[in-house]
Amino acid sequence: MRYKKAVSAALAVLIAVLSLSVYAAEPNAYSELAAEEPVYQRELTLAELEEYYSAASTDEILDPAECNYIYGEVSVGGVTELCHVYMRTFVIKEIADSSQAGLEALAKRIVSFVKKSAASKYIKCIARTYNARISKVVKNADDTVTSITVKIFIACGEKTEDRAALREGYVAGIVAELEPLSDGERFIRLNELMLDGRFKYDMTYRHRCSSVALVNEGMGVCEEYAGFTSLVLDGLGYENSIITGEAGGIPHMWNLVVIDGRTYHLDILHDGPVNELGEHTEVLRRYLLVSENTVKDTHIIADTYAEQSEKALYDYVFDGYPTEIAGAFELNGEKYVYAEKYNMTSEELCEQFGAAGFMTVTKSDEPVEGETAAGSGCLLSLAVNGKTIDTCRLVVRGDLTGSGATEDEDAALLTEYLLGDLDGVSDLFILAADLDGNGLLTVTDLIMAADIAEGRIKDEEQGGEEEETTDTETEPEESAEEPV
Repeated sequence: MRYKKAVSAALAVLIAVLSLSVYAAEPNAYSELAAEEPVYQRELTLAELEEYYSAASTDEILDPAECNYIYGEVSVGGVTELCHVYMRTFVIKEIADSSQAGLEALAKRIVSFVKKSAASKYIKCIARTYNARISKVVKNADDTVTSITVKIFIACGEKTEDRAALREGYVAGIVAELEPLSDGERFIRLNELMLDGRFKYDMTYRHRCSSVALVNEGMGVCEEYAGFTSLVLDGLGYENSIITGEAGGIPHMWNLVVIDGRTYHLDILHDGPVNELGEHTEVLRRYLLVSENTVKDTHIIADTYAEQSEKALYDYVFDGYPTEIAGAFELNGEKYVYAEKYNMTSEELCEQFGAAGFMTVTKSDEPVEGETAAGSGCLLSLAVNGKTIDTCRLVVRGDLTGSGATEDEDAALLTEYLLGDLDGVSDLFILAADLDGNGLLTVTDLIMAADIAEGRIKDEEQGGEEEETTDTETEPEESAEEPV
């Protein structure tokens, strides 16, 4: 047995294979890095490799402790550029096809999912190009593959350590200024900061792919604006991503951000029109936290991001919204508000409180919709930009059953209460039963409830004012003639 194992080990073959190059000529930086011993490598399956790139952050993917690094030349679109190049090394198990064609297909697949994994992360803003090289294939004597070694390269416009310094310094200063503000105030101020003249749009369209360069040079294009915005959003703790498409007929990149569970498009660059020098001449709010419908007026969203984009259903409301439910009052820790009349629908209640588009009416957690009347006990919720800012219970005077109007059943319940046959009633019951508004439940309230139920008081009258419905005898008209 030992002899067989030794022979098997001795027959193991190590084959060096050049990887698929993204471009025809092999860039120097890739060759130099590939010749180095890996500073770190991990062993996993191809599926696990794909999962790693899908889940890992930009800083994890470009971690200097786990990557070989060089600042050198790579070919970007056939043009040689100096880039910060990072190489990660993986040993991949469970590879069946080790033919030249199979290895080329594998290298293409790896490059494809590495690029896809970066699609909405910060790394998309700084990556100039990607490459993969399969450097070693280990086989057994029977020609089955034990493992392959793959080296994955990402050429970037900035260095990881420089980005960390930018975060800890310049970005941290902006975050510290914005943190005490509300969500809306933060984005208005961030919009102003980025368009106040510290940055200019590069009319030569040079792609630096670096937030560090944007700050140091004061100039950039969409990658730099979107990337820098992403760093600030990260610092403030907002979930955010990068989206691409077109604006004005040219490729463009901007941000998506989640605030209180709602997704918004954020394109600060296009909120600052520029002159021929690339200087921002205005500070607008056209693309400051807007819906997909709004951004589609001028932008084309790449199909890759359709699922993310369609979550942006609303435009953020910065001003002109109600801050509380007017007329609400507190009793024993609960807030209440009176309906101005009976049988009010949700739409009518929104009109009463000047909260159309911001207030919802629910009964037992189900929305009150259409012509359905909202009764006592319904919950009124005032929400702005997905954030609930005020809630209270609706009180309809005389409505003790929650139907939205005063009926015979309500008068019967009030009778039971006054006779002492109904115990443990709630504050809501007392508020709704107090028809004359004197703070006490008396026979007067019962009479009013009965009159309303029988139609002797109009439904819309909530103050207890009675109609003049008393029957009177009609006097006969006087005759011009004297009675006989």
